[in-house]
Amino acid sequence: MPEDPRDARIQELEMALADVAGEARAGSYALCAHELQMRLENILRRIEAVRRRPVSGDA
Repeated sequence: MPEDPRDARIQELEMALADVAGEARAGSYALCAHELQMRLENILRRIEAVRRRPVSGDA
């Protein structure tokens, strides 16, 4: 039986949230503004990637 696309999307969003949380934690320990900026850019890229991906099953 094929996987429900909604379940796959939920799993993808959960992984993205975990990635963002990890970057935020790492950013809280940033030693300089440049490192913090890199972490924030990583968060932004991850969010943009999730937003760009089409949701299967949407009409």
